[in-house]
Amino acid sequence: MPTFELDNSNNGAAAIDINTTELFTEDARSELVTSSQLARSLFSVGFITLVMDVATALYRPPRGVVFQGHRMAYYLTLAGIFAAGLAEVSTAFWLSCSGQEHGRRRAFARAVLYASVAPVVVIFALGGSAVVTNV
Repeated sequence: MPTFELDNSNNGAAAIDINTTELFTEDARSELVTSSQLARSLFSVGFITLVMDVATALYRPPRGVVFQGHRMAYYLTLAGIFAAGLAEVSTAFWLSCSGQEHGRRRAFARAVLYASVAPVVVIFALGGSAVVTNV
C-alpha cells in the first residue's frame, strides 16, 4: 500500500511525502482492471452492438452507394456484426463464470474488447446512429 506522510514541522507549511514505488509495480497495474470490470465492459459493448444491429436490421433498409443494389451484402454484414456481438457477450459470460483470476482469460477478453470497437463503429455507420437518436 502507498504511504502518505504529513510533515508539519516547517512553521505551519505542510509537506506531503508519498511512497509511489508500489503504485507502478506490475501487480498494481494488473489490479486496476479486474475481471469483473472487464466482463461488465465487454457485456455492455456487446449488448449495445446487438441492440443497434437488430434495430438497424428491422428498421433501416439498405441504402447508399455500397448497399443500394446489394441487399444480400447488407444483411450478411449485419449478420456478421450480430455474430460479433454474440461473441462479445459470450466472452463476458465466460470471463465472469471463471472462479479465479486467470491471466490468459483476461488477456483474451481484453483483446476481444479492443476488437469490439470495429463492429460498433460499422453498425453506427450503417444506420445505427439514426435508430439510436430517434428512439
